Amino acid sequence: MGIVLARIDNRLLHGIVATQWAGRSGAQRIMIIDDTVANNELTKASMKLARPTGMAISIITEETALNNFKAGKYNDHTVFVLVKKPETLVKLSDIGVKIPELVIGTKGEAKGYVTLVLSDKIRTLLKMIPLPRKMSATPDQQEEFNLYAYIKQLIDGNDVSVLLRVADEVVSVMDVLQFYMPTIKDVSTGLKLALALIRKFLPDGAFSRIYVDEQPTESGNYVAGAVALESGDVNTAGVAMFRIKPKTEGVRTYWTQEVPDTMTVEEAQNYDLSAVLEVDGQPVPEGKISYTYKKGGWFGSKSDTLPTQPGEYVQTATVGGNYSCEKITRTIIIQ
Repeated sequence: MGIVLARIDNRLLHGIVATQWAGRSGAQRIMIIDDTVANNELTKASMKLARPTGMAISIITEETALNNFKAGKYNDHTVFVLVKKPETLVKLSDIGVKIPELVIGTKGEAKGYVTLVLSDKIRTLLKMIPLPRKMSATPDQQEEFNLYAYIKQLIDGNDVSVLLRVADEVVSVMDVLQFYMPTIKDVSTGLKLALALIRKFLPDGAFSRIYVDEQPTESGNYVAGAVALESGDVNTAGVAMFRIKPKTEGVRTYWTQEVPDTMTVEEAQNYDLSAVLEVDGQPVPEGKISYTYKKGGWFGSKSDTLPTQPGEYVQTATVGGNYSCEKITRTIIIQ
């Protein structure tokens, strides 16, 4: 036993979770893993009031959760876990905790991309099925047009919501072709299952690009789904979480120029206040570096744009994307 269902939701326990997902999980216990909530007695009390009847509830920190699962404390429980961030579930997975089903309920800023990676067998099969050149978006440039090119044409670079609208068209073409090539039936059924996985696990309202046969290259946390396409297992599908870690070895950042003791606003506007990302001794021009400027004092404001008012500011450069290293800071005085 252990975790039977996990949900990522920035609101944690609320109406639809308590009335629908809790019952569907069949769990004996709801477990909210969140440091902020666990350390706020008022918020904890309000969360406990939303506890579904007949279910126990735990509201604990991430550290407590990891320690408890390591100790096997929930081996004789069925648990429905609620977290705000996927990183929490990744940490549980890293210590061997199995998460058989995941629901993503976050809204708003969730974004990313979805990729459908086909097996070599299926890719070859799709390329062997010719289609009329007039179905191509570039019929004059396309020497030969096949079902694989047609699927990529419909899918690549579109928002996932667009895919879901055209999915029926793709499946209907395959359903017609299966009468002439029976093996295409597995592909059609597999695509339907893949679309069902996307609908189930993609956050509501998320803006995500989708591609065919494009592997993730950016660091971050991912939900991977797999669909078996062999005739005997065509109804089999599953998901897992994985993480691409940013490179840390051999990564450093430093300021492009040292700043003078003081500068005027005009001088600051024309000064190169950027930082350089260096990887294995070589500058990386396309590296992602973000900057913040915090004005001195107890109530100093913080901004990601260059200051335009006199004052003392702490500039911080933070490396992101596929690389990670310690932040660097310095003081800028504008007269």
